[in-house]
Amino acid sequence: MEASAITVRPATADDVREIAQIHVDAWRAAYRGHMPESYLAALSVEERAKMWSRVVSSPAPARLVVTDPVTGFCFHGPSRDKEDGVAEIFAVYVRPDAWRHGAGRALCAQALDDARERACTAITLWVLEANVPARLFYERLGYSADGAERTNTRLTEFPLHEVRYRKVLWTE
Repeated sequence: MEASAITVRPATADDVREIAQIHVDAWRAAYRGHMPESYLAALSVEERAKMWSRVVSSPAPARLVVTDPVTGFCFHGPSRDKEDGVAEIFAVYVRPDAWRHGAGRALCAQALDDARERACTAITLWVLEANVPARLFYERLGYSADGAERTNTRLTEFPLHEVRYRKVLWTE
């Protein structure tokens, strides 16, 4: 299916369980070999559902959107790196059996449209340095590494080396 034919809508409380399942399944598929197998095996749909339930019930400016039907989701909003006028994609995941069918592209396009509506000058995202397929995906969408790197331990008990990608929307 082409990305332009995929419908994206705001997530609701009814979507939380599916979002959590996608999150766990996508991590297990995408991060195999990049994270300890024991960690991936122990991921809990119930714990992720609690996390996403809090997100769904939180007020904007961050937004959680899903494809319809729910095969993927994107969580995006103002940059957590405290860059004025910059948006960020915090998370984008698609069910592994739906990869390469346009859902990820449609979800990223929605985040980009939202950033433009907010008059942002750029949109960023952080990606695992070793996740070459994801990096190539973002590069095909016009993002490029901007030189920023970090070690992230926010969601895991071990460090993840990430690089930031940026897409300039317009310059002042």
